[in-house]
Amino acid sequence: MKILIIDDDKVDRSSLKRDLKNTHLVSKIVEAETGHEGIDRFKEESFDCVLLDYYLPDKEGVEVLKELINIGGEFITIIAITGTASETMPERMIGAGASDYLIKDEIDTRILERVLRPVQKQIRLKEKFEKEISELTKKLEESNNIDYK
Repeated sequence: MKILIIDDDKVDRSSLKRDLKNTHLVSKIVEAETGHEGIDRFKEESFDCVLLDYYLPDKEGVEVLKELINIGGEFITIIAITGTASETMPERMIGAGASDYLIKDEIDTRILERVLRPVQKQIRLKEKFEKEISELTKKLEESNNIDYK
């Protein structure tokens, strides 16, 4: 599973990386310090999940979230993260399309495993669906090439 972390705090990113690695669910972690950098990284390669800080120095997390959804579609898993337990942040981020939200002080390997397991299941289902589509397409192409003489 490929993860993009968008967070301006280096210590928080390091802590997230450590906990993500401990889940043994993640194959690649890419970091971005600003909203703009995160959006650029997201445009360059595909990710299975984005951990998005609510407070960024250049853009509000909700704005970044909306841009990521516009680029990657509604099915991208974006988990909002914040250092403060704001009453409005979860509501705003979930309302804008985030899959879940986490409070930084509460994040550990166990919590990340809980939120990443559904992402892992979604990846497997997507791969299965793509394989089935490929097989059906191949059968359709073969049936269209039958000589009916």
